[in-house]
Amino acid sequence: MSRQDAFTHLKQNAQEPVKIIPLARQQKRDNHTWDRAHRVHSYFIPSTLHEQAKDVQAYILGLAHQHMTSTSSVANALMGFSLAHVRQGKLAIEARPSANRRKMILTWTEADEWPQEIPQHTKRASKDKVKDFFLGFRWGKDMDTQVKALAGMSISVGEVVVFLLRHAIEAHKQGRLRLKEEAFVVSQKVSPTW
Repeated sequence: MSRQDAFTHLKQNAQEPVKIIPLARQQKRDNHTWDRAHRVHSYFIPSTLHEQAKDVQAYILGLAHQHMTSTSSVANALMGFSLAHVRQGKLAIEARPSANRRKMILTWTEADEWPQEIPQHTKRASKDKVKDFFLGFRWGKDMDTQVKALAGMSISVGEVVVFLLRHAIEAHKQGRLRLKEEAFVVSQKVSPTW
């Protein structure tokens, strides 16, 4: 009996192995139902708190990597801790007016004086302009509503978010707050049709 080469048909047509491998289907993500159900709540951070907000964001990212989870789930746990302290009366939020943030109202009166020259507005260099900074997390509407209620009309919502997250981070650093992983069961729906 003579030996037969198993690859003779492939030697004749070199493209045949490529045709055997099925092409991956292009999956379009048209269905954004999960994104609609779990919206990102983003908060504008005042320029005076940019550094603190970046520190908070970095710490949350570090905790997320440590616990192998998303930043939103870590932020959700931290915010839940801080909001529980607010509800229990252990943490109080007080608004204090800042001289830098007060708005002044201009009124007019008639006067018999010389006409005044209006100074031209000079543009600042673009490098001096501070970019807007936002913190955004996927937590429930309930938590978003509680944060906005705490802020009220006198405090920036972003300022409250930074304050509450910093409170929880300080508790975590001091060992008063411990984050633990819990198993989360995801179920799949099985249908009899293909």
